Amino acid sequence: MALLVGLDVGSTTTKVYAMHEDMTEAWWGYRRHGACQTASVRAMLSELAERFPHESLRVAVTGSGARDIATALGASYVQEVVANALAISRFYPQTRCAIELGGQDAKMIFFRTNDKGDIEVADMRMNGSCAGGTGAFIDEMAKLMGVGTESGEFEQLASRGTTVHEVSGRCGVYAKTDIQPLLNEGIPTTDLALSALHAVARQTIGGLAQGIDIEPPVIFEGGTLAYNPTLVRVFREQLNLSDDQVIVPRDPQIMVARGAALSLTDMFASSQPIDLPDAFVRLDKLETVAPASGEGRLAQPFFATPAEQADFTARHGKETPAKGPDAYAPGETVRVALGIDSGSTTTKFALVDEAGELVDSFYASNNGRPLDVAQQGLVSLKNRWETAGVTLAIDAVGTTGYGEELFARAFHADYHTHPRFPRRLPYGRDGRARPRRVRMRSRCDLRARHRRTGYEGHLAQPRRADRYRRQRGVLCGLRLVPRGFCQKPRNSR
Repeated sequence: MALLVGLDVGSTTTKVYAMHEDMTEAWWGYRRHGACQTASVRAMLSELAERFPHESLRVAVTGSGARDIATALGASYVQEVVANALAISRFYPQTRCAIELGGQDAKMIFFRTNDKGDIEVADMRMNGSCAGGTGAFIDEMAKLMGVGTESGEFEQLASRGTTVHEVSGRCGVYAKTDIQPLLNEGIPTTDLALSALHAVARQTIGGLAQGIDIEPPVIFEGGTLAYNPTLVRVFREQLNLSDDQVIVPRDPQIMVARGAALSLTDMFASSQPIDLPDAFVRLDKLETVAPASGEGRLAQPFFATPAEQADFTARHGKETPAKGPDAYAPGETVRVALGIDSGSTTTKFALVDEAGELVDSFYASNNGRPLDVAQQGLVSLKNRWETAGVTLAIDAVGTTGYGEELFARAFHADYHTHPRFPRRLPYGRDGRARPRRVRMRSRCDLRARHRRTGYEGHLAQPRRADRYRRQRGVLCGLRLVPRGFCQKPRNSR
């Protein structure tokens, strides 16, 4: 007897489905391969052989990384849309549209009924090279919020969300630029996780349907939908589907692998069992030789020799470190200004003394909770200086970065700066309103002013001016640029 084995080698995961010749399920597996596709296939086939030592294996391979692996195994290759259609027509013939979300692929398959009453593929749409709106997109959003996806943390957050914010689903980079400011403003991660799933649904529907009506019933497949049931609910809301118009199959993450196994009963009914020991030898060779499809060679180390690493370490060790509390005598009072840079992914502190020298610093990832990280950083600095017996007197606080306004209000900062225009806060460290000591003008104001006075070209070197303003206004004693400051024009008359 032979087992019919379907292998779905995807962009991020490998799935295997094995069934007996009487179509009963034998075993299935699902695991991330970490860019080691061939190794994951070898491991799964080894486990299958251990579970069924007396069975031969007939294998069909599908997925984005299938061709070279199928050749190495001596197995049949089936295109993944064909495999998916086989599984749907077999188990869910009432389907009219299939939405499948994988690690980096998003597919929408449309079905129709032919003259014989059987369903067939009418059209198929797939995303391009960008992984926006896929499982990789969700992984990036979860990482930005400091939670995991495999553990179900991201799904739990999304299930508790109540408010949807505008987040781009077309590109992960754009989505990060949307989510990070919201994080820095204190928007709950539950709402941001839900917003990310809404972005995925919008991108899938708008980017793949492209004018084709999505007719129910709709089946939802793939690991992304299997491990994020809230995403199915979001799709249902956006498509306005009722309960009887939604199909969520059992184990939707292995539907394509099941279809590959089914192809061995029809398309490849005459295929022969693979020689497993010989197949393993060819798989091992495939890991070290770049195949024709471009799977690529194994990554090379960054440093070729220990000497190169030592030279790199020596070069970067020449940077002048912060003084720290050990540079001062116990009982001494050090007066400093604190600069806080709330970036898109990290929070940085710089403590600068009256001479403009770096006294101490702090750097840490936001982990989706910038205020908590900043608070922990301040407490750690305080404890370290108190342990050394040195008094740290912070005379002024300035903030900059994505979360400048949030941090300015949270820590009652004296100043906060836009990346280009530093300005005095209209409130003091006690939270009370106060008049501005320095009024900074915008670029438009400056241009209008100097046009009236015949002074043109006043910002001939804006980037240099901006850098000066940031450094002198935030980190070096918080000395702001005076009113009307500008670069000397190159073309003044």
